Amino acid sequence: MATTPRTEPAVAAPPGPSAERLPDFAGVDVGVLAARTGHAVLGEVAALLLRNWPSAEDAVAYYEDGPEKVLH
Repeated sequence: MATTPRTEPAVAAPPGPSAERLPDFAGVDVGVLAARTGHAVLGEVAALLLRNWPSAEDAVAYYEDGPEKVLH
């Protein structure tokens, strides 16, 4: 009687942060983007950003999102 070898599914590594750096969108004018976009969702997001971002001096970042931070 022939036996078939048992194969187990490969165990994938747990997801983690990518080593790829995010693009720098610091030069994007959100006001112009909100006024010119034809994409409904992007327009709403840009408008929400403008409503909640009174000035460049008041801008903040959250969730330890600095470029050199590694979350565990």
